[in-house]
Amino acid sequence: MDKRLRWFDEGAPKLRDVLDRLRLGDKLPADKDFYACPCCLLAYPREAVTAGLLTIEDVPPKSVGGRPMLLTCKRCNNTAGSDFDSHAATKADADDFVRGRVTGRPLPMTSYVDGIPLRGTAEWTDSGVQLFGIPKQNDRKVQAAHFEALDAYVESGNPRPNHSFTVNTRFDEARVRISWIRAAYLAAFAALGWSYIFRGIMDPYRKQLQQPESKILPTYILRDPNVSPEARRVLLVEQPDELRCVAVVLGEHTVFLPGLFRPMTCDELVEAFAGQRTEGDQLNVSLDGKEVPWPKRATYFLD
Repeated sequence: MDKRLRWFDEGAPKLRDVLDRLRLGDKLPADKDFYACPCCLLAYPREAVTAGLLTIEDVPPKSVGGRPMLLTCKRCNNTAGSDFDSHAATKADADDFVRGRVTGRPLPMTSYVDGIPLRGTAEWTDSGVQLFGIPKQNDRKVQAAHFEALDAYVESGNPRPNHSFTVNTRFDEARVRISWIRAAYLAAFAALGWSYIFRGIMDPYRKQLQQPESKILPTYILRDPNVSPEARRVLLVEQPDELRCVAVVLGEHTVFLPGLFRPMTCDELVEAFAGQRTEGDQLNVSLDGKEVPWPKRATYFLD
């Protein structure tokens, strides 16, 4: 609670100052402090913190390695978890499994011996992939037949048994990417402040977060699996001029947001970066600019 109140008290005066500069100060009552959720821009008084209406937001989502950074409203925080972040977490777990990473997070799977299925979980360990059947997920007779077939291969010493398994994960790729765009938007807000997100050019980002079923934002994101999952950067790209933007690095994902000066729209940014891709669908560019310290809490650099 102390952290939430402190973050409210740090953000509310900044919000008031920016609204006054934009000649929008009359939008809020003058006798109280308010903090606006950066995702929906609904303003809340200080009492909303103790009422649980303003909540701590992890950036990126905690399920993919994020840490507490700022306040968002309870509605935006909760709906993002189900609409976007759960998809990003499932995709991350699937990617880790394909790459053979030991994470301690088993995934649902179906194992087949001679075509006889067994439902359970699969996970990487230091000794390789381990498969576990879950009795309550299987018909007893089918489960018995599966193990009988497996035992027959063990007894025969056949080096190439008719065995396979399928990891069962379900996620929406578009929602995965919007989750990363949302995380980048929040990190940019925390670093740069209200002045950055109040610009009209940022409206499509908030509109997409409020309308998950609609395709409003292009979902182009740079992915580099060689980047450390712990990498975090906010770069104000100045050169090359045709790629000017705010680049937010979240591990292997880099999201390009509108820059500070002569900002390009999200569609223009997608077109600009897509134009730099080679015939092999590789992006090889050098981006120069000023790096803003990664925010551990909202710092409102521009406010």
